[in-house]
Amino acid sequence: MRKLIALIVFFAFVTSNAQDLTIIHINAKWNVKNNYKYIDELNGVKIQYGFLEDQSPSIKQNIKSVPTIILMKSGRPVHIWNADISFKIKLAPGEIQGVINQHRFANRRASTIAE
Repeated sequence: MRKLIALIVFFAFVTSNAQDLTIIHINAKWNVKNNYKYIDELNGVKIQYGFLEDQSPSIKQNIKSVPTIILMKSGRPVHIWNADISFKIKLAPGEIQGVINQHRFANRRASTIAE
């Protein structure tokens, strides 16, 4: 019985401290050939795709170049990568994965330091 209670408390703690990370990849329909080709190699995030033409006017105003990759944490943008003048994002997947990992493990480090 104690083990069951401890397990329930553990899952409740993990669930309450979990941060929802999502990558949103926005590109224009005319620029599909320049989609970020390593997007499916990223780990620890949900991936969503969208076309700029299908977005609301307020989002369209904030996108300065396509493609754009936005890392969202608990519904808020925490990092944005934009294409350069070639309409491509020229980053190794490890660079984006490093930022994802920083946000995934930020709570663990903070709780470890507090102890």
